[in-house]
Amino acid sequence: MTGAVEKNYSQALFDAVLEEKEDLEQAKNQLESVSGIIKSCEGFEKLMDSPTVSVEEKMGVVKDAFGGKLSRCVYNFLCVVTQGNRWSYFEKIRKTFSDMCNDKLGIAEITVTTPYPLSGEQREKIIKKMSDIVGKKIKMSEKIDKALMGGIIIDYGDTRMDGSVKTRLENLKGSLSQLIG
Repeated sequence: MTGAVEKNYSQALFDAVLEEKEDLEQAKNQLESVSGIIKSCEGFEKLMDSPTVSVEEKMGVVKDAFGGKLSRCVYNFLCVVTQGNRWSYFEKIRKTFSDMCNDKLGIAEITVTTPYPLSGEQREKIIKKMSDIVGKKIKMSEKIDKALMGGIIIDYGDTRMDGSVKTRLENLKGSLSQLIG
């Protein structure tokens, strides 16, 4: 469930991007890049949420890290997050904003987990099939999990399609246990 802070901040950014006629997908991608940078900089959120660091110092960090590298709306948004001392909410805001953009742009994000890397042909087939199922353009990310042994798991929103060999074997084991007693 989306909280009030992330909903309000993401809606404000969404409205600003549309009003300023900036590119929604670019704004979404820029926030994802900021998220990656934050995750790679240990202590960034702690610094930005620290009551002992002044707002001016925090704004200087934002300017040094992101000034001139982002669209006007995204950069201004980071400044608002800084001034409002809301960096602890950043990832939830980013996710909510991303979902709003995907809805507007007709994009469905899926995660495909397999025990091996997919070929280009397999990737194309999955994207086509999922596009047919959900009626949206598909943005696919891939994960490798050797424990699956074979098959595929597709996660889309709150839905999981599990066709992995591991799950099939676990289901078979459960069925046999019920038969044997």
